[in-house]
Amino acid sequence: MPRLVGIDLGGTSIRAAVATGPTTYADRVVRCLTPAADGPAAVISACAAAARDAAGGTPDGIAIGIPGPLDPVRGVVFAAPHLPGFESLPAREMLSEAAGCPVAIHNDSNLAGYAEWAAGMGRGSRTFVFVIIGTGIGGAVIIDGTLLVGAAGTAAEVGHVPSSSDGPVCGQGHPGCLEGVASGTGIARCAAAALGRGERSRLQGVAPLTASVIAEAARGGDPLAQRVYADAARALGRSFGALINILGPDAIALGGGVGSQADLLEAPIRAAMAEIAFETPLRNCRLGQAKLGSDAGLVGAVAWAVRSFGHQASREAAEAV
Repeated sequence: MPRLVGIDLGGTSIRAAVATGPTTYADRVVRCLTPAADGPAAVISACAAAARDAAGGTPDGIAIGIPGPLDPVRGVVFAAPHLPGFESLPAREMLSEAAGCPVAIHNDSNLAGYAEWAAGMGRGSRTFVFVIIGTGIGGAVIIDGTLLVGAAGTAAEVGHVPSSSDGPVCGQGHPGCLEGVASGTGIARCAAAALGRGERSRLQGVAPLTASVIAEAARGGDPLAQRVYADAARALGRSFGALINILGPDAIALGGGVGSQADLLEAPIRAAMAEIAFETPLRNCRLGQAKLGSDAGLVGAVAWAVRSFGHQASREAAEAV
């Protein structure tokens, strides 16, 4: 089998593994710290070294998931949070030159969603929506096996659909985005704002105030924490209802740290979806937890490497015999 490598690039760590099948990879996963402070060239060099280590030589192809908006067709990263200098960066060209093989780049949330469609909660779906809810909110849409990228490569930014006209700002500074109220950061900010207004809560004085801490308080019966999560779930559900009307998906999967809080989110999300979605497409859409967890990014990168270069590498290997 050709040596195809998937790389999951994050702000703090790099993971690389060689594909053993369409959605599987070898037991040996190469891990290293991301030298983000040393600039893009150092990060690209570390990714190339990890890929060569995983492959045991020069790979036949690499697919890499990179956080932030990018154009997978041109191979350019527009901006990447937590990766200083990744601005209008020709990442595909740089990594291809450093690793000595063809490279495909994609947004990390898109590849995680592709993994969930191919091997997780969305398996068998014709139209699948993946929403990853953590520090921010990302997403992916797969239609008939095709990952939706849009004209500029930035489609499926679910976190930046409008939730209200005057809500909290998102990570991009835009008021009213879904991310401002329903991401981990947004949930923490909304709780902090309520505490600042003098609302009584067991969260008073808690530091750091995180979405997971607020979730535990909600489970313990704290009214402020319960309301903040209910507001987040309603915003998510109404957004999902709109997506159901537009796309008619078979399934919507929730991933990420906040997305894993199913006991607090799923029932109010379902109720809010019904406020917006038409009855028939709503009835035909499954909502549930993503199944691959933190492994989705690497599975997606490996799967994309096989999809992008598998046939090409196999043909070249056969011609060389």
